[in-house]
Amino acid sequence: MNNPDAELIQRVIDGDDSAFSTLMEKYKKSVHALAWRKIGDFHIAEEITQDTFLKAYNKLSTLKKPHSFESWLYVTTANNCKAWLRKKRLRTQSLDDTSSSELEKETYSHYVIQERERTSAEARREVVKKLLEKLQEGDRTVITLYYLGGMTYEEISRFLGVSVSAIKNRLYRARQFLKKEENMVREALENYQIAPTLTKDIMQEISRINPTTPSGSKPFIPWIAATTGAVLIMLMLGIGSQFLSQFQKPFSLDSQTDMSVEFINASIVQNLEIEPDVQNRIGSIKELEENENSAQNPDGVSALSAQENGENTPEAEQQWIKSEPLEGSRVYSMFSSVDGELYVMGGPNPSIFKLSEDGSSWQHLFDIINLNTGYGGNSPIAKWKNTLYFVPDELFTSTDDGKTWKLRHSWEQYYSPREWLLTESALYIVFMNGIVRSKDEGKTWEELNTGLSLNTPLDSIRSIVAIQDTIFVGTSNGLFRLETDVWIRVDFPENVGRIRSVAVTDDTLYVAAELSDTQSDPRLISRGLQRSWWIFRSTDVGRSWADITPTNAWSLNGWPPHVKLVAAGDTVMVMEKGMVRSTDSGDTWQLVQAPGTTPTMSGDVDVAAVVKGSEFYVSSAENGLHRSTDSGKTWYKVNISGVSRIDDLLAFKPKNRSLNTPTILYARSGEKLNSTNNQGKTWHKVKEEIRMENPDREEQPDITHIVKSGDVVYAKGGAQFGHGEIGIYRISAEDGVTLTSIVGVPRFDLSALYRKWSDLRMQALQKSEKPDAQELQEVASGAIEFFRQMAEWDPRQPDVYMQLAFRTGPFAVSGGTFFLEYNYKLFRWKTGQRRWEPVGIEETTELTLEVAFKDLQLGVSGETVYVGKRDGHLVVSFDNGTNWTDITPALPFPVKTFKDIIIDRSTAYIATDAGIIKTDGGRSWNTVTDTADTNLVMEHLAIDRSVLYGVTKDTGIYRLEDGIWRRVVSKIPENVTSLAVDGSIIYVGTRRDGVMHYNLVE
Repeated sequence: MNNPDAELIQRVIDGDDSAFSTLMEKYKKSVHALAWRKIGDFHIAEEITQDTFLKAYNKLSTLKKPHSFESWLYVTTANNCKAWLRKKRLRTQSLDDTSSSELEKETYSHYVIQERERTSAEARREVVKKLLEKLQEGDRTVITLYYLGGMTYEEISRFLGVSVSAIKNRLYRARQFLKKEENMVREALENYQIAPTLTKDIMQEISRINPTTPSGSKPFIPWIAATTGAVLIMLMLGIGSQFLSQFQKPFSLDSQTDMSVEFINASIVQNLEIEPDVQNRIGSIKELEENENSAQNPDGVSALSAQENGENTPEAEQQWIKSEPLEGSRVYSMFSSVDGELYVMGGPNPSIFKLSEDGSSWQHLFDIINLNTGYGGNSPIAKWKNTLYFVPDELFTSTDDGKTWKLRHSWEQYYSPREWLLTESALYIVFMNGIVRSKDEGKTWEELNTGLSLNTPLDSIRSIVAIQDTIFVGTSNGLFRLETDVWIRVDFPENVGRIRSVAVTDDTLYVAAELSDTQSDPRLISRGLQRSWWIFRSTDVGRSWADITPTNAWSLNGWPPHVKLVAAGDTVMVMEKGMVRSTDSGDTWQLVQAPGTTPTMSGDVDVAAVVKGSEFYVSSAENGLHRSTDSGKTWYKVNISGVSRIDDLLAFKPKNRSLNTPTILYARSGEKLNSTNNQGKTWHKVKEEIRMENPDREEQPDITHIVKSGDVVYAKGGAQFGHGEIGIYRISAEDGVTLTSIVGVPRFDLSALYRKWSDLRMQALQKSEKPDAQELQEVASGAIEFFRQMAEWDPRQPDVYMQLAFRTGPFAVSGGTFFLEYNYKLFRWKTGQRRWEPVGIEETTELTLEVAFKDLQLGVSGETVYVGKRDGHLVVSFDNGTNWTDITPALPFPVKTFKDIIIDRSTAYIATDAGIIKTDGGRSWNTVTDTADTNLVMEHLAIDRSVLYGVTKDTGIYRLEDGIWRRVVSKIPENVTSLAVDGSIIYVGTRRDGVMHYNLVE
């Protein structure tokens, strides 16, 4: 049979360079897709694609099997990626730990205001989450090649060297597992288009080189362009965002050299009587003398002098108290020694930390950035014979407990290190694609792969354990036992394939296994008609097995859960979304611990360690580091750095309750909502009840807004990425954590709009013409300007406007009437109606990104509705949104941006960029000033028992008394994002320091 590739290769060797151009056109998308998947940066992947084809061109004459050109090209691409990671040593500064001014300078060149970076990163991070957590390594490769590479089943089969049926099975499984998110993944991969001049550029380079001479050329896209592209891709994928929870964060160039961080188990207090220039770990303190609002004083009298004259409320010496963290720190690897030492690698600036002997604090040992190396996988760490071993990519060792490190060894062929195994005589390192062993303290290494089924790029090693001097490895193709340096496949009672997780105690081996690909039928599994997973136990080193799968947790049929096994003594825990545990080695199982009450774990990416046989530490990509001292009954968050961002606060005390009923404080961080009833000592996730045993479990909704109306707290949320349904939820006043969808309230569904826009965008990319806004309007509701901007938006970029519409559109409730902005258009729903109805208010100004990133401000009380639009116009309705009046001309000063609207009975308080306006139903308008007649600009407002509070950017917190702002707190934490008040307690949310509260002394 003729092989077209072989014929083209022979033509190239004979001097016909046009034949090589044909080969490039055929394979460039495949090569680029693979490089993008391994590197994670679109434009650098283009460089590697160029370099790969240049090397291929120079070595075509040495290719012994031209009919295997595809597989050879795959290996060449993979090797180039490995070389790039080592040579370039990509070191991207963590955006999470960069000052706001640096963020604007370094990563904000595409946007104007700071909030853009947060929302854009927020929108992008779910792509990485879905790609890296939900999909297996092999499935991820297949779906990337299919969508980004545009390859057929047969092409992927030849490229990877596996059967077509295996490719179909993996792609079908990935699609079924992702379900509603498949369109999102497809968009993320198809979104980027290879430079149209790529083939031409490579051919021009070829024309300048001698094909018989080894190529010394470098990738020739200018480095500055690659850097810009890297920043853009990181923004789009969420790297550097505070919401990056499922992907290893880049290193920070601003890391500290040494520090000791306390466990956050007790309240942390901040002394406010410090000098203005001193900054402690909580954050710098803003002084009154820095008041930017004083410039608005028409008489030139400062607020400071007013206070000195006794015009403001006196302040007692108080402290800001920091609450417990909402989430634990992200940790990528952990190691527990036999002596009870615990080392972790993680934190906002990935570093190595050591737990103190008494378990109360963490000692910072070393910043990974100082190693000047790339990193990948879990970057495992271990201690063996008084030497620390660390493998971010290459092997480093430390003999002074992590203070200094030396490079010990490098591997060219191995990537993505996963785990260490230590024995009395040797060290073992598991990489995703192989195992190595050293018997001389890491100086030399030997490969240990004989017998393992690592025949294709889809195969991978997942874990390694030792029990009674016998070593086992779990792989994507089964469990293997090491016998005289040869791996022997272990038999199970069922035909299993992928080993999801492995755990051992002194005499017991536990394995979470899934049905073999050869036996599984994705169609049956997707309908819950075929069993797909087991948990097995062996007490005789794998010679016999007992099925101990818990039947009271996840469904045995349907898609298998990505469980993580953790075991010590007689305790074994099976963790995923929720968990189940046993205290008798799996003979019986305790009651299920529901999702949200335990850390969400995945056997693919999360790690665990047991200290001194009884203290469990687990690191969850979704929830961060947690520990348990009672065998998993209860879990405590561990935040090594103390860094935590809060986006919104709301204090709520149900009416008609006893005076002793505690106030519930809600804090939203990104799209996660937590609550506390003890001033932040403990936090609980607000969640919808989704049964674990349901094989088709839905994801928890992303929460974007919370409001209170009467005796109820409501939340707006929807499908991740805003590509699905948007709903209104009620939060239980009884427990403060149960989220319930309100029966009868219609849901907006963005799925049709997203599909239509994706189709039109692909057509636009192919035909170089913009989508038609009219076609978008036919499938969804929204502002005309919104659809026009979607049509004008660069089709090569992600759907920023859909993300912004989902995240910036507020809602409000008054009695049985709900108002919600959807796609920049305001809608109303009343009890009993079948659908939302437009009320005639939408954004008509040009929705530039600067405008689109703003939040619409909405205030409702009774039948009065105020709307602060993004264009600076204020409109009001006194008949529940039926008729509207533009009252902008009546405002006492020009307004560009509305910050907040609060209505108390018949009085409305409107916070703007020029000051606070008070109105009694529009009959009169007054500027709210302080005792010095200064028109203060309040960033956030809060009302408690009809008393209004406000926080300024620099001068402190004020309370409205007899119509005058009087300062009650002069010094506030840095970067306040939100405000809530409960009696004499003032709460603020901050950008880095979580929730803090202050006790007023009256």
